Amino acid sequence: MAIACAVLSVLVVTRRWAFIGEGISHAGLGGAGTAWILMLLFPALDLPWVPYASVVIFCLATAMAIGWAMRGDRLNSDTAIGIFLVASLAWGFLAQNLYLRRHTSSPPGWNTFFFGETAALEARFALISVCLCVAVIFIVALLRKEILYYALDPTMAEVSGVRARFVHYLLMLLVAIVIVLGVQIVGTVLMTALLVLPGATAMVMSERLSRVVFASIAVSLIGTLGGLLIHAQWMFIPTGPAIVLVLFGMFVVVFAGARLLHLPFSPTAAGKA
Repeated sequence: MAIACAVLSVLVVTRRWAFIGEGISHAGLGGAGTAWILMLLFPALDLPWVPYASVVIFCLATAMAIGWAMRGDRLNSDTAIGIFLVASLAWGFLAQNLYLRRHTSSPPGWNTFFFGETAALEARFALISVCLCVAVIFIVALLRKEILYYALDPTMAEVSGVRARFVHYLLMLLVAIVIVLGVQIVGTVLMTALLVLPGATAMVMSERLSRVVFASIAVSLIGTLGGLLIHAQWMFIPTGPAIVLVLFGMFVVVFAGARLLHLPFSPTAAGKA
């Protein structure tokens, strides 16, 4: 997942889509809220896997809805994301309070929803996650020219014959996939960091695309493994926050070093050959 996020991170930063990760990930709370309401109406659905299944459906649907709203001049991207984000959060918190009113206890998944819990992961979920992340990396590698052209200049890409609409929705779907996988590990609150910090750090280090991609992967792996080692050493520190803080620390060090060396930082500079 760290590698898949690192590859997508370069595209997310280049397209200035950082807020999209926030919108899609928080839409999961609306999905979980829907599951909690259904559990109240139909007690037979009160199963541990139901909230996560609903989160997956809501995140994918929200990604497509945001992508549709952003196409053309329907809505500004920030406006579209903000609408879905606040509606999902409001619905999720309402459902949580209704569940508490009936059961006097937090609904399933509430404690791990925001910050994840690696200890609860099953081997089957880990295997599925690996397969999906490999598929994401393979798709980006297969369509790298079209995706890069679209990320740098969507209008010119479409004029040049690139299937911009297809690439647009494909990127939304790929981002949504890694988000729904990461929810179980780092939670919705911190998932955006894995889609922003590796690419942002890598673009401070270089302006050449190949170097940026490899640097982003290296940063993501170091941050992820560093967070896991911190959690293993001090069990009271949650894995998700540890990973994000290591990534943030790396960005601060690299950015400060670049400022001292007077290196330029441009999110779109990575398009250079």
